[in-house]
Amino acid sequence: MKRLILPVVIALGLLCVGQANAAVETYMIDLNGYAVIGFVGNTPEEFARAQQQANSWELQRHLLLKPQSIKAVAVDRSEGSAMSQVDVHSSIISVAQQQSL
Repeated sequence: MKRLILPVVIALGLLCVGQANAAVETYMIDLNGYAVIGFVGNTPEEFARAQQQANSWELQRHLLLKPQSIKAVAVDRSEGSAMSQVDVHSSIISVAQQQSL
């Protein structure tokens, strides 16, 4: 029985590691003393992961575990349209402003 358990545990561990490393781009934008951290997903799966990361950051911020001067947002870039760095930064700022309302 032990011979069967070890390979199964290793296989499951490798499977989980492959899924946990979704490539979510992270940007930090300074707005004169207040900052916005943007998690950007390039595919629907990455956007879902970016939303999870932003929600986790915001939860920790509200519990005073993260700096109060940094807001986290998720940006969906999975539509396939190419965006420059300036476009990404402006979309992060617009999402942050929309969520503040």
